Amino acid sequence: MKCPMCGKSVGDHDALCPSCGSELFIDTKLAAKIFEKREEPEPDVPKSKGKKKDKVGRLKGSMKPDLHSIKLIAIALLSLLVIILVVVLIFRSISTKGEKYAKKAADFIGADFDTASKKMDFKIKQESGYKGLTAVIDYNYVAESDDDVRIDGVTYPEWAVIFKTDENDRITEVRYCDFKSIKSDIKGVKKEHMVNLDKFTTGTDKSTIDKELDMDYYSISYTKDGTAYIYRYWYENDSGDEQPVVLTVYYDSDGDFKAYTPQMLNHRYM
Repeated sequence: MKCPMCGKSVGDHDALCPSCGSELFIDTKLAAKIFEKREEPEPDVPKSKGKKKDKVGRLKGSMKPDLHSIKLIAIALLSLLVIILVVVLIFRSISTKGEKYAKKAADFIGADFDTASKKMDFKIKQESGYKGLTAVIDYNYVAESDDDVRIDGVTYPEWAVIFKTDENDRITEVRYCDFKSIKSDIKGVKKEHMVNLDKFTTGTDKSTIDKELDMDYYSISYTKDGTAYIYRYWYENDSGDEQPVVLTVYYDSDGDFKAYTPQMLNHRYM
C-alpha cells in the first residue's frame, strides 16, 4: 500500500508512514481512497447574454429607418424638383414669347397693319431700340424683348418680331428672330460637311427634314406662300477654313418641304 500523503510504500498495519511520519489509518486502502487527489470539474456558469443582446438590440434599433427623417428628405427633394420645373417653365415661356407673338401676327398677313396691330396684345413700334438689329435686318415695324444680348460686341434684343409691309401698308412678312440662341457662337452649330437636302423631294414631311438637319433654327419667316426656317451652321472646308452658312428651308402652307437655299458667308475682316 502507499502513504496517502507522500505516496511511499507502507505496510498494511503501519500506524505511521516510515517515510514522512504521517499518521496512517488502519484501513490504508480506505485512507488512500479518501485522500486521492481529484480534479473537480468547474461548475457550468451560464454565460450572460444580456450585453450581447443589448448590443444587438441597439444595432437593430439604429438600423431601423427614421420615418420622420425620410419624410423630410422626400419633401425637400420634391420641393427642389418643383423649383427646377418652375424655372424651366419660366425660361421656356420667356424664350418662346417672341415666337408665339410672331405666329399670332402671321394670321394677319395681307391685312392692313394699323387694323391688325390693334388686335395684337404686344407692343409694336416703327424703330428698334437696338442699332445692331436695324443694321442687319430690313423692316417697317418691330416688336422686341426688353432684355438684350451681346453678340460679337454688338447689342441685340434677345428676340424680335419683324414686320414688312407693302406700299399700301399691308403686312407681307412676319419674321421671328431669336438672337439669344446664337449668343454662344454667331456661326451656329458645327457640321462635318455642307448640308445637302437634294435627296428630298417636294412634299417631304417637315419632321423628316428636321431629323436630317439635326439643329435648331434661329429665325422663322411667315409669308402668304408658306413658312421658312432659317439656320446657322459652319463646317471646315477643303482648305481647312471655317465656312459659315445661313441655311433657309422653305415649306408650303401645309408644312411640306418646297426648297432650300444655302448662303455662304464671307469673313468680315480680311
